[in-house]
Amino acid sequence: MRASSWRVSVVLTCAFLLPGWAMAGDLAQMARSLVSKSEMDAAAVSMLRAAGPAGMAAVFALAEAEPELAKSPAFQAALDAVCAQKDCAASRLFWYTDLEAAKAEAARSGKPILSLRLLGRLDEELSCANSRFFRTVLYADEVISGHMRKDWVLHWQSVRPVPKVTVDFGDGRRLEGTITGNSLHYLLDSKGRVVDALPGLHAPEIFRSALSEAESNARELGRLSDNDFSAALAALHLQSYLTRERTLARYLRKGDAVAEATLTAFVQRAGAYPPSPSARQASAVSASKAIAEGPALRALTPSQAVEPISEDQAVALAAKAYKKRTRLSEGSRALLAGKLGRWVGAENLEDSLRRFEDLIAEDTARNELLLHAAINARLSEATAVPELDELTDWIYETLFLSPQADPWMGLAPREVYSVLTPVP
Repeated sequence: MRASSWRVSVVLTCAFLLPGWAMAGDLAQMARSLVSKSEMDAAAVSMLRAAGPAGMAAVFALAEAEPELAKSPAFQAALDAVCAQKDCAASRLFWYTDLEAAKAEAARSGKPILSLRLLGRLDEELSCANSRFFRTVLYADEVISGHMRKDWVLHWQSVRPVPKVTVDFGDGRRLEGTITGNSLHYLLDSKGRVVDALPGLHAPEIFRSALSEAESNARELGRLSDNDFSAALAALHLQSYLTRERTLARYLRKGDAVAEATLTAFVQRAGAYPPSPSARQASAVSASKAIAEGPALRALTPSQAVEPISEDQAVALAAKAYKKRTRLSEGSRALLAGKLGRWVGAENLEDSLRRFEDLIAEDTARNELLLHAAINARLSEATAVPELDELTDWIYETLFLSPQADPWMGLAPREVYSVLTPVP
């Protein structure tokens, strides 16, 4: 029995050391093997991925040594396979696809974890629309990607396959794309505990700011025990909720009471409990006081009878304030031009990018001031470390309106006449 255990130990030890050995001498050779064959070398991909970001760096080093090689579709496909992200050439980001592996790297490096949840796969062109926008708008931004490489361990996980639609024109031409679906970024401490969540697409400037703030919070909370962590997390999100309420009031220009009523109505529809309106500011001065008094304050100090404005109206007003902050980076614009140029034409590209920036402003307003506030409200109630899967289910069901229990994601026809017909 002992001999058998010894043999198993030797095998596991060798397997564990293999990435280190590869980094020392053979990463360049494996990178060469990866791009020199007509078909993808799965073994080389596995070995380079096992080496982590160093494996990705070996592929980029090969590209720098042989620029012409880097232009080939085979090289781009190989690079994307090693990075586990489509368009890796524009982002230079290495992603873990196993959360435990990401947590192990976070424990080793002391870095927090940026964990993406999406429909489909990040290493495929047709993942859900939001994750495709992440690749072009956020990850191709040199400042953002530099921050992500330096300060975060990156991980992605597919929530479910992404629905795809094909329009066949009957003459050999087809349009292919995805329909419905949403994505979010979790910000975890180095132990894998939820610190915050960014739902949907944010303007680059807003995303950069959120990453910086979350990194500081994740490092601070990461030093706490689970009991202290949950209390600090609740206090942090109470303050974040109040900050978003004040921001919404400033953007709406309709008074604090209208902003409060509008945000309260949205959060309650999402099944969360917004902080009580009057005494909460005083209560929030002390974290322990806020946790203890929150439920009583909500019961004793109901909101004043102020009519909220509609969600769409709030988003439209707030989007005006975000338009100045949605300018795409040159890297993002170049990547989008490469993807869209042949279809929209050079003469229309700038107008297309400008309209896209306007839509990003609307998405940012909705996601940052409404959906993110609902997440703040839910986490402000934390009495234990939040369960990641449970939080994901709630976000997809109540905020993204894509419940896991619905196999058709709301697309199954409910009328006699429908252009979509489910096929068992």
